Amino acid sequence: MLAASSAQAGPIRCADDGDGGGACVWGRAEAFDADTIQLRGLRIQVLGVAAPGPRDLCATRDGKSEFACARPARKRMAELVAKGVACDILDVSGGILFGRCRGAEGDVGRLLVAAGVARAAKDGPYEAEQAAALAAGRGLWADSLSSPKEWESARRKAARD
Repeated sequence: MLAASSAQAGPIRCADDGDGGGACVWGRAEAFDADTIQLRGLRIQVLGVAAPGPRDLCATRDGKSEFACARPARKRMAELVAKGVACDILDVSGGILFGRCRGAEGDVGRLLVAAGVARAAKDGPYEAEQAAALAAGRGLWADSLSSPKEWESARRKAARD
């Protein structure tokens, strides 16, 4: 179980009681991607979020500019894990570890979705945060951008071609 709050002094660590039911790993992130943390040699996919891939492009609605959709998510992830992170490993599938992670600001997945830089996974715990980001037009949900649904369709079409 994760045991850190933003008010707590010192590094983010796992709780000693193990109530999370699985393994917990903590420390400084060695590397990261839009929805993945590398921590103590382990790559941990943040459970409950889907972020754009490194090759996904977003475009303004007017079509005048494109940018890597994952860039804002990578930037926000870097901010969230800068002071350390603790991740409860909740699932392993296909050699991928999935976990719920907490940094100094709180639940990493919740904060990525709330910022509008990642989508809530279907039937995941962050649907309310996605609805709020959508209503506020934050991140990928901004009126000036193609919607994430549009970039996902374009990504799937490009993968088929």
